[in-house]
Amino acid sequence: MLAARCAPFVTFPGGFRTCTIHSTLQTPSPVAALAPSSDSRFESYARLFLGLAFFLALFGLCCGAIASADTWWHLATGRWIVEHHAVPRTDPFSFATAGKPWIAHEYLTDILMFFLHRAGGFIALATVNALLLASAFAIMAFSARSSRWLAYAAALFAAFAARPAFALRPQSISLVFGAAFFWIIRESLRRRKPKWLIALPCLMLLWVQLHAGYLLGIAFVGLLLFAEVLDWLLQRSQTSPREWLPLIAAGAACIAVVPLNPNGFSMLTFPFFVMRMKINQTIQEWRPANLHDPHLVPFIALAVATLLAMLFSRHRYRPGQFFLYALLLVAALKSARNIPVFCLVAAVLLAEHLWVPGAAWLSQRTSPPLKIISAALALTVAGFFCAHAAANGLAFQALAEKNLYPKDAVSYLVNHHMSPNLLNDYAFGGYLIWRLYPTYHVYVDGRADLYGDDFLSTYVAVYNGERDPQAFLKDNGINTVLLSPSSGLTTLLRMLTVQGSWKLEYEDGRAVIFVRAYPAPY
Repeated sequence: MLAARCAPFVTFPGGFRTCTIHSTLQTPSPVAALAPSSDSRFESYARLFLGLAFFLALFGLCCGAIASADTWWHLATGRWIVEHHAVPRTDPFSFATAGKPWIAHEYLTDILMFFLHRAGGFIALATVNALLLASAFAIMAFSARSSRWLAYAAALFAAFAARPAFALRPQSISLVFGAAFFWIIRESLRRRKPKWLIALPCLMLLWVQLHAGYLLGIAFVGLLLFAEVLDWLLQRSQTSPREWLPLIAAGAACIAVVPLNPNGFSMLTFPFFVMRMKINQTIQEWRPANLHDPHLVPFIALAVATLLAMLFSRHRYRPGQFFLYALLLVAALKSARNIPVFCLVAAVLLAEHLWVPGAAWLSQRTSPPLKIISAALALTVAGFFCAHAAANGLAFQALAEKNLYPKDAVSYLVNHHMSPNLLNDYAFGGYLIWRLYPTYHVYVDGRADLYGDDFLSTYVAVYNGERDPQAFLKDNGINTVLLSPSSGLTTLLRMLTVQGSWKLEYEDGRAVIFVRAYPAPY
């Protein structure tokens, strides 16, 4: 039906009034048609709340990282670079290797760590480190081709399993870049978007300035490419050899940009030099994972759960994924520092192959209001957990220097103006550089690549009390010794104090200081 209504106040010059014809049939407005329904709004809010809950819980799990022995010399290196406006080419910190060529491969990270520490101390460092670690696992969660809640659960499980290996060190940055490489490669192959691979060499150019862990990105290119080839050979993949060419080109471009850093071409060989060092077998993070350690129970559980999920998956069998799983698991078992890398990839594999009976039916039967209530409850619980974990973790960071390092012993050494040269505990070296440089130079610290196998082997033998220290101390002109009370060398020096050649100057629960009775020239 049509109805005519005259508009009495609108006339043409001739005096005729206009009439407007209105339809009684209501036509839906295009804007109204596009407006979201209440159910879709509930779904959107539920996804938002669940995503926030996931990241808060993830951040809380990543807050437990502590300052390692290497954190201190990273801070000292950043301070040195800022003060000298240059990247060091030779060692400035140790009197035993003064002037020896040194590759400061983490120079940009050292600068950033120094500025963070200057702005907010270890609390600022720990906060940013937790954000980096959480971002790495969040990237893997969003790259998983599974339901969102399964991806979140798998990523939280993986982060909990990797937690014992977390520390305030540049490796956290490499985990974020590694996760980004993994996501970009898989998405470009799945969506057939080869242009996305242009991002890889761009990221690599930045990564190589931050950490020598850039090798992880190149490894992911090779491993994922090999996995695709394996699946294709066994007729388990729909990709064609032609689609691999952009990935090969991107990998070659990543290698090509590595020398574009202050250390030049030496960065190409540096990671391999470090991995071949024999002394790594005496350094805890490089040693094989101790599966009897109760802290590694979540890691073992993750490895088993992921394998079972892949074996009993409802998805098509992909041998390339088993290859990736097996290789990274072997790397994690061979060296504990590789555990977080395995956990990153395991988060994706577990999320994609794990299935829960009745989960789809339950999701369909759950009303949108109930979903948003459940998500809000999860957000509340995650918020409380994050606040509690962050408060405990950051409070511990504020006391880390006093509780883990010889703060009082170093203050005593400085106040009493003890003589160089200083023989120190390996674990204390970085802290002593931070506190004492340039007044004192250390004998050794955590830069194992600088000192080399022969130097460190001799030091370890002396430190463990396996050889007479007197000739060693005399040949190196050492007048002051600062060690852990439990070392073998400490026991031998206590015996030398009876002879009168050395005397015990200071002792507490963290450290002991011995000084030569008649200082040698230096």
